Amino acid sequence: MNKLRLLIVALCYLPTLFSINVLDSLRQKLAKNIPDTAKINTNNNIALYLMEQANDSCLYYANSALVLSQKVNYLNGIGKSYNTIGEYFNSKGDYEKALENFINAYKIYEKNKNRKAMSNLMNSIGNTYLGIDNQKKALEAYTQSYEIAYQDSNKYMMGISSIGLGNIYLLKKDATQAIYFFTRAKNVFEKPPVALYPLSVSYTLIGDAFVELNKYDEAFVNFNKAVEQLKTLNNTYGIAATYQVMGEAYKKQKNFNKALEYFLKSFPIFEERKAYDDLKHLSLNISQVYKQQHNFEKALEYSDKYISFKDSVLSVEKNKQLLEVETKYETEKKEQQNLILKKQNDLSNERIQRQSIISYFIIGSLIISMLFGVFMYRVYSQKKKAHQLITKQKEQVEQKQSEIEFQKQVIELKQKEIVDSINYAKRIQYALLANDKLLAENLESHFILFKPKDIVSGDFYWATEHEDDFYLAVCDSTGHGVPGAFMSLLSIGFLSEAIKEKNIKKPNEIFNYVRKRLIESVNNEDQKDGFDGVIIRINKSTKRVTYAAANNHPIVISSGVLKHLSYDKMPVGKGEKLMPFAEFEILPEENATIYIYTDGYADQFGGIKGKKFKYKQLNEFLLTYSTKEMSQQLESLTVQFDSWKGDLEQVDDVCVIGIKL
Repeated sequence: MNKLRLLIVALCYLPTLFSINVLDSLRQKLAKNIPDTAKINTNNNIALYLMEQANDSCLYYANSALVLSQKVNYLNGIGKSYNTIGEYFNSKGDYEKALENFINAYKIYEKNKNRKAMSNLMNSIGNTYLGIDNQKKALEAYTQSYEIAYQDSNKYMMGISSIGLGNIYLLKKDATQAIYFFTRAKNVFEKPPVALYPLSVSYTLIGDAFVELNKYDEAFVNFNKAVEQLKTLNNTYGIAATYQVMGEAYKKQKNFNKALEYFLKSFPIFEERKAYDDLKHLSLNISQVYKQQHNFEKALEYSDKYISFKDSVLSVEKNKQLLEVETKYETEKKEQQNLILKKQNDLSNERIQRQSIISYFIIGSLIISMLFGVFMYRVYSQKKKAHQLITKQKEQVEQKQSEIEFQKQVIELKQKEIVDSINYAKRIQYALLANDKLLAENLESHFILFKPKDIVSGDFYWATEHEDDFYLAVCDSTGHGVPGAFMSLLSIGFLSEAIKEKNIKKPNEIFNYVRKRLIESVNNEDQKDGFDGVIIRINKSTKRVTYAAANNHPIVISSGVLKHLSYDKMPVGKGEKLMPFAEFEILPEENATIYIYTDGYADQFGGIKGKKFKYKQLNEFLLTYSTKEMSQQLESLTVQFDSWKGDLEQVDDVCVIGIKL
């Protein structure tokens, strides 16, 4: 079983932090005449506290809460009681009873539609499956726990489930993937309000994963952070569990003196808590270290402890029952012997006859024993064949799993290559976008909000100078991601070709030329690829501003008044009509600001009802903030977008540009 399983199990019933005085107060509360639901909750709270103190009487209070909850049909109380009882048996290594109680609790919470508790229960079930080393079932449970928490935006349980998922990968020796999940959990717990205990567990597990990668410096940095936080909480069990993991790290480094130091720090704490599962692993580790140090007497002592604790994990209750049966058996046996001695004195004349009967009985018993032996041999043979078949099937399954793991690694490698290629494409695309220096030299004041949906973007903003003119284009290509990026690169090339090579000056004629080139290049099979957008021309001498607009109308805000500018209702590409684009002029106004945007901002889903932001709300927002500095407008737009989107996925590329005339 995984050495950190119990540290992870502890996350599901975090310390109640009750003082002794509060515990006494709760017990006094039970003695008073209080409502049944209050009694149930009080009993459950006492049970949680006593379980944290490794006090077995917690089971009495949890069962009391369960009986009363069932009597008054208090579903939350029933579920919580089953959960507490399950955690108790889990901590004792009785996984069958733990799983039975967890499943009972889950059924109650499912009936009561308590999704937060359902997520927590699935995490506990995953911990229990780890106890019996069923990683497949544990992975399914952790995944289900995470999915419920994700759907409900329950960040805390997403973090708890991530710890379980990371632990599965740590067991599979995939330390890199384990660190990903542990770090995801850490990022949740360190955000206010900070959850110190699960945060400390995250640090311990990250450290253990670094040990698997032989990165001991990083490992001990995380271990020490965990211990520091656990000392703040006065959580002795967590400290002991972390010391145990640190000892194993030193053991792996063959620093046996340090390993033994940390192992022996953990031992008395685990003994006090009767944490037999932890003591089992710890005793084995200590025995192995002593053996390495040639201290064979101590090695044998802790080897015996290991065997003892191993038996205790599974046999505490069974040994007690066995003792009761044996005591009863010995009593009956003595009584029967006394009776036989008495009868022997009274029945001496019948001894020969009784001996004959006994002889027949013995012969009959031997015959029955022989027949039974033949039967058992046949059963053994059948079991042996079945075992051989199961072993063969298991080998086939393991071989298949190995092939799947290899295929997974191949896919991950290919995925990495693809992502690397796209990131390289991003650098190319960003190199072609309008650079800050060019914009600053030609515009009095401006801002640019540019948020691609994916790594590369179908939206683009491009600028150039030619003779006495400055040009700025803001466009939204067909699609987004890689296809949109290809279209944007092609469109930028044609815009540059029109101005630089063909010496076309008017914005409308530039769009006419680019449309012609796009149709020739990509519309041979009746696709409607191209872009919507605006291109502005500013003459440096006359300050005259003209533009062309395709399916996109810019707005101008001046003196608190917003005006929608004219545009052509057709794309730059193959559309329903192929009329020539018109040239429009923007007449100079005092303190006027031009805003050009693509549809990504307005089409973003979000808010309380998950609806689109819409153009009307965007324009009102721009009008409200138009008097602010450009940097403040950019910041406000960004914050508003992120707030509106929340945890929803970004639906499209976003580009908003503001220009002060």
